[in-house]
Amino acid sequence: MSKMGNRVRVIRDNYRMAKENDPKLGWILLGILGLGIAFTVGVIAAFGNPWTWAIVGSSATLVILSIVFSRRAMRSAYRSIEGQPGAAVAVVQNMAKAGWGITPAVAANKQQDLVHRAIGRPGIVLIGEGTSPALPSLMATERKRTARFVSEAPITEITIGSGEGQVPIAKLDKHLRKMPKVLSPGEVTTLRKRLDALASAPVPIPKGPMPKSGRVPRGGKLR
Repeated sequence: MSKMGNRVRVIRDNYRMAKENDPKLGWILLGILGLGIAFTVGVIAAFGNPWTWAIVGSSATLVILSIVFSRRAMRSAYRSIEGQPGAAVAVVQNMAKAGWGITPAVAANKQQDLVHRAIGRPGIVLIGEGTSPALPSLMATERKRTARFVSEAPITEITIGSGEGQVPIAKLDKHLRKMPKVLSPGEVTTLRKRLDALASAPVPIPKGPMPKSGRVPRGGKLR
């Protein structure tokens, strides 16, 4: 009973958090539930065998509800941390099961721009956060520094934002997952170990706490 109670509390908390940034969430889930019931009733009326179709219909409806809720809850969670320093770190940390890792704030400047270094099967991804004109220069410098250690690894630059050529924080997860996978899991591990050599004195990080990845539903799944 305790495990079931914990799951209910997690789902309830995730729903409340998601609804803050997605007011339509409740109506969307209710609509899916209504359509699932209507479809199940219609199939039973047409083919009979109510117990079998009731089980099939309810199972299918629950799966669809779970998928829709998980995705919208994830997007809502990302929107809630949009604009905060380190928001990209929270997103990538929740992609660990997909083979991604991230080193926060490998570069920073006085304008409070940040560059994070993510590593996954697409290679190295430098993620820039900030709005000052100095951010592109900061990212270019970090790219050169990284390339000196791993010149053979592909390096991609991403800037978080809503402008042209930028990636909104709510779409960063999807953007990274769509990138071509050019490295094997073993090569990713080797690459990470080599980049450990880049560890140096801490860079200045803007004041204020970074968003905690725990606020995002783990793995985007209901628990």
